[in-house]
Amino acid sequence: MENKVICPNCKGNGFTKHTFEAEDVVLQCKACSSEGEVPSDKFFLQTYEDKNWLNKWSQSIYHGPCLDYTVGFRNLRIVV
Repeated sequence: MENKVICPNCKGNGFTKHTFEAEDVVLQCKACSSEGEVPSDKFFLQTYEDKNWLNKWSQSIYHGPCLDYTVGFRNLRIVV
């Protein structure tokens, strides 16, 4: 049986909100194919915000198993 974790892009909902030309649009999540969960053993390219050595927020890139968005990863996203 395959272990799964909640998708950080849609937070388990299966849908993501986007703003396009001043309109809010709800789309199906491409990271998890609208399932709300991603495999925990699959590697993903992910981005999140972290404080750098100047104590300013900067974007970090990570490639590996899906990180837990509820524990200290600000604006965690799977790059699709």
